[in-house]
Amino acid sequence: MIISPEIAFWNDAIQQPAERRHGPAPEHLVAALRASHAGLAFATAAGFDEDVDRALASLPPAVLARLHTSWLGAYVVEGLEREALTDLVLTPDGEFLGIATLLDAGELADVTANGWASARASAAFPASPSLVEVRVEEAGADTRANALRLVLLHEAGKALAAGRRFIPDWWAGEAQGEYSFLPLSWRVDEAGGIVPADDALRRAGADPAATYEAIEGTAWLTPFGAQSPLDDFAEAFALYAHIVLSDRPYAVRAFDGAAPVDYAPRWDAPRLAGKLALLKRFVPDVAREADPQVAAAALPFAPLVGTAPLMRRAFNKVDMAPVAQALLARAESDQLDANAYLDFAITLQLTGDRDVAMDVQAEAVRIRPHYTLPARQGEMLRLLVIMGLGDLMANTPIEFLLEESDVTLEMLYVTADAPWPDVVPEHDVMMVCMGENDANQPLLARLSEWIAGWPRPVINGPDRIAVLSRDGACNALSGIDGVEMPQTVRLARARVAALAAAPETLTDVLPDGVFPLIVRPLGSHAGHDLDKIDTPAGLAAYLERVPADSFYLSRFVDYRGANGLFGKYRVVLVEGVPYLAHFASSEHWMVHYLNAGMGESAAKRALEAEAMAQFDATFAARHRAALAEIDRRIGLQYVGMDCAETPDGRLLVFEVDNAMIVHAMDDEATYPYKKPAMRKIFTAFRRMLENARTRR
Repeated sequence: MIISPEIAFWNDAIQQPAERRHGPAPEHLVAALRASHAGLAFATAAGFDEDVDRALASLPPAVLARLHTSWLGAYVVEGLEREALTDLVLTPDGEFLGIATLLDAGELADVTANGWASARASAAFPASPSLVEVRVEEAGADTRANALRLVLLHEAGKALAAGRRFIPDWWAGEAQGEYSFLPLSWRVDEAGGIVPADDALRRAGADPAATYEAIEGTAWLTPFGAQSPLDDFAEAFALYAHIVLSDRPYAVRAFDGAAPVDYAPRWDAPRLAGKLALLKRFVPDVAREADPQVAAAALPFAPLVGTAPLMRRAFNKVDMAPVAQALLARAESDQLDANAYLDFAITLQLTGDRDVAMDVQAEAVRIRPHYTLPARQGEMLRLLVIMGLGDLMANTPIEFLLEESDVTLEMLYVTADAPWPDVVPEHDVMMVCMGENDANQPLLARLSEWIAGWPRPVINGPDRIAVLSRDGACNALSGIDGVEMPQTVRLARARVAALAAAPETLTDVLPDGVFPLIVRPLGSHAGHDLDKIDTPAGLAAYLERVPADSFYLSRFVDYRGANGLFGKYRVVLVEGVPYLAHFASSEHWMVHYLNAGMGESAAKRALEAEAMAQFDATFAARHRAALAEIDRRIGLQYVGMDCAETPDGRLLVFEVDNAMIVHAMDDEATYPYKKPAMRKIFTAFRRMLENARTRR
């Protein structure tokens, strides 16, 4: 083990991309190692680190991604008296900092790829070192850089074996519990020792040709790998990366007194199926994946995919299963891969497994509450987004609003059981995107305290978001001239049952209440368990089929238009200016865009196209005063509203919410008019951020 007090150096190192973590060993590292390697010295070999740079840059992306979290880099020395050393780096107090690799420039000064591979293979036959030749590169690529590439792949295998229960950790000394890679070629004997599971190589003796013939009947890839479980894993990892991921050769010729024996490990052979399956899961072959989203999802510790691309895939009815499987494999392979957990939670929601999705999301936030989505167009503004746990309708759809913009999103999840972080990401503007619900009310109150006096501009104060419950919004908008928002009350189940039994008491709790009533459970969205109840008997029947504890009740307003259709507008207010996000028409009173038949009806789309084209001059003009007063009372720079018009021309408000889905995913061929309308919203939203920044 390497004991080092230079925590800042190692922290800086691991912030670099894995392929850039290399260089001459610093003085403190050489000093730390001299106790066990007295002859250690600084490297002097010309051009050696440049070859290390070339070697690292050529490693498969999945290998570099897998090294990202714990590998501290490759550092060049001389006098190590071995080609390479990979070991743990600990503080003097025993805190684990990572795993570092040392390369001896003296030992490796004159190597070539084929020469190094031949020497490595011959090491398994010390009595006959000249009887094995290995070709791993063609003549033009038989360089020192490619030799170092193989060295680094083997050392990477050792580093990545640590702590993952593939094999016993090299510092542990004995097997403890179960391992995934070990039983493929090894077993634990009665004395607790680790011995080969197959004695075929022992029977072959020291004859290289006989050994390579015998190895075809085992699960080892090479005789060198059969020396120990650590060598076995490192050899398998390196050759998987070299042959499968990189399409490079590995051909052995072993000699004896008779004809030579040729050997090349075939990864598709049944004998290697167990190792191949494990390694494919651990380091996926993303280069051959034709689906770019699956490739991005499979790459270990890859950047966050995010809600918008995944929802767009589901919206376009592209199979989500390959993405889900890739993300699940990543999460299972490394329980610190928070991006995999969060993307997997999104995928589970999109495939209908909400309860499991919420558990996975909570685990992602426990691992790491902060996630970054870089700007697509070159960063010009950094937005700190305060998010809460919940489904796809629990937060402002910030990714859709800024999907192709120059804004980097720093998404910070806050929870009721965690304190406000001591350090938050650098940002120009903060926006609270957490939506209102009963579970979030205490958190919104705490958030108001946490960010009071915040030194950066804040968009959408949590105290104003807290007003947006259905009954809260109703109270806030009460009495606005030209606005109809039926009074809404929340009632416990027993009280609703009492109303069903004694309907004459309805006006005691709902002064304007008459049947039909609109009833829904608290916290429901998108029409889930929403119903129009025409009679007290219908209310009793509703309670029998909906097991919720509490409900919202309000009076039903018939808003059918002269054309016989119910029309619902989704309007967003950006700095008080109204924009139309969609207009859906339906024969049914409960209008949701996805089930209103918009895609099937050219006539309905024509109505929406006209509504969008004429919105400023018609709807927005008719309700200008009402919308301005709604904006003043709600007090949010960005908010959405589902609404309609009554036959007598009033603005009928169904819901006010900062987390309504607003997107531009619709097919342009079918909805050619929508993209320009959505672009207006996105432009206004980006302008709002810039205005906030300049006002600070």
